[in-house]
Amino acid sequence: MRADGTRMDRKRLLGVGIALPAVIDRESKNIVLSPTLQLRDINLQNLTRYLPYPCHVENDATSGGYAEWFARTGGEHNMAYLSLESGVGGAVLVNGDQYAGDNRRSGEFGHMCVEPGGLLCKCGKRGCLEAYCSTRRISEDLGITLEEFFAGVAVHAPAYEALWDDALQHLAIGVNNVRMALDCDVVLGGYLTQYMEPYLPKLREYLSARNTFEYSSDYLHLCKYPKRAVVLGVALPYIKQFLEYI
Repeated sequence: MRADGTRMDRKRLLGVGIALPAVIDRESKNIVLSPTLQLRDINLQNLTRYLPYPCHVENDATSGGYAEWFARTGGEHNMAYLSLESGVGGAVLVNGDQYAGDNRRSGEFGHMCVEPGGLLCKCGKRGCLEAYCSTRRISEDLGITLEEFFAGVAVHAPAYEALWDDALQHLAIGVNNVRMALDCDVVLGGYLTQYMEPYLPKLREYLSARNTFEYSSDYLHLCKYPKRAVVLGVALPYIKQFLEYI
């Protein structure tokens, strides 16, 4: 046992993965914007210079998307990943590779507008998907845990049931927009999804009513890793490096 309480030989450490809820500019090595952390134009070296190892810094939702792709070995050619946590983000994966966009802002699904003039989002705009479908809205704003919230939904507590139905309807708008724009499977990930399976039929119903081209919503899937996708995803570059080495 080492002095720091671990059994790890640090000489064998390939690197450190850091996942942040932020738009990251790899060329300037800057956090361009993070509404969740309330950061803008912060140089990543302020963080990584204290770590004596190679560092891989990635957006947290993108990391989650990589993990889900990794888990779906026989699955989709293209995939949109929508992460539902205290913030809402996502990733677009084309044949397993991220489509980042010209400014590395692809997959910022949480800040698409689903209700013009609607609820205030942490980004300062109104009507964002994140304002309607984040864990913050359905539990923290009420001062309760997610477990307490969904226990209330299960017994048909009117206020909780109405809020959850509103969240599902706005989520259907967001998912349908993603499907219309990208025409690929959509995977719902993040901490919130561990509670969603009983409500998937209702969400599919809302999706079917909105889609112009197809009644089926079989393109929608729940993630395999609702809790640890980000950790696995941000470590994948080093995992692949190790597998190639052996």
